[in-house]
Amino acid sequence: MTSVEIVVARQAIFDRTVQVVAYELLFRSAPESDLAEAVLAEGLMTASVLYSSVNIGIENLVGDKLLFCNADHDVLTGRVPMVLPPAQTVIEILETVACDDEAIAGCIQLLALGYPLALDDFVWFDGAERFVELASIVKIDVLAYDEQGLVDIVGRCAAFNVQLLAEKVETQAQLQLCLDLGFDYFQGYYLERPRNISGRTLSGSQLGAARIASSLLSREFEVAELEAILRTDPALAFQLLQLAGIGARGGLRRRVRTLRDALVLLGPIRVQNWLALLMLRQHGQSSSHHLVIALTRARMCELLLQRSQPRLSSLAYTAGMISALDLLMGVESSAVSLALNLDAELHEASFGSASRVARVVRDVITYQDDPHVEPTLSGASLAQLDAVALQSLSWAVQMTNALESEKTPRQPDSPARLI
Repeated sequence: MTSVEIVVARQAIFDRTVQVVAYELLFRSAPESDLAEAVLAEGLMTASVLYSSVNIGIENLVGDKLLFCNADHDVLTGRVPMVLPPAQTVIEILETVACDDEAIAGCIQLLALGYPLALDDFVWFDGAERFVELASIVKIDVLAYDEQGLVDIVGRCAAFNVQLLAEKVETQAQLQLCLDLGFDYFQGYYLERPRNISGRTLSGSQLGAARIASSLLSREFEVAELEAILRTDPALAFQLLQLAGIGARGGLRRRVRTLRDALVLLGPIRVQNWLALLMLRQHGQSSSHHLVIALTRARMCELLLQRSQPRLSSLAYTAGMISALDLLMGVESSAVSLALNLDAELHEASFGSASRVARVVRDVITYQDDPHVEPTLSGASLAQLDAVALQSLSWAVQMTNALESEKTPRQPDSPARLI
């Protein structure tokens, strides 16, 4: 199990009062990556931005502001799934996208899902009305026009119910001209340069992704089966909880308490979209002593509550796993806390010490650090911890060995669409 650095750039978008109203998300390769923007296909660049945005966290990237995300032909056709929240996301159709029937159908589908559309680096062309009629915002590169050219393109767009965004504004004179011409929004180096936002996330195992794919591509969506798989792969569980925290189709942020909550909230299509991004990223797989620690901790927490308060055992397992993500990622626990939009009860159970489950988690962590220290918070005895530790360690080793030994996962009997 390894952690990887992820990077997204953002550039602010301002309104007529020069207040930030949105950020455009831009591709950046991670420092350890040898992939440059010039050698990546647009679809992979978009997939990278989507994946990194989910894992860094929308709140960490843009707060409560809107975000603009570039979309190529693959996004419009569904080959690269859109997983960002509709209520906070503007889909920015790149100028390289041909205005054909397939692209128009994709735009209509995105609109039906609640995503507003913008046209990037827009220039008028024969048939451009088909795009403009569907868009809410038209972005115009002010460096591509002289003053009369800007007047002409603004006049053409005036016939449609769209707002205008001036991009690549580099001087005060350009900003003033665009204000005088009635532009609604402004973006460019004169106002703010792009800024890199980085984070770290877990690199999910290829096996775990393939096993979930086998389950998802079957005819029936079995939540219990998916939950069983995720319980043995903290990396995938971490990413699923992040995605669930973004919200369902309506875009409202939700707080989740367990893996099952996340699976039920997202539903099969959204989980499939998340899985497709994992596959596009082509994660590596590794194992470590820390994976055994994480699985052992989660299982110990579950077993300690299974007899006395069985209704809390699932919450305890999830909290135990989350509490170990700092080990797996090589980051501070505070970073994990910020990256996940957790239900208050789950957050307390994972990182606090006040609730019943939290006290169990804290005692298990103390025991793992030094098995000779008497527990003081949960009421469990050292003998009880010894017993569940032995059982949990055996189970964790079996699960880890299974992940490392299975090289070729079972393929589904029949193909199915990922989205």
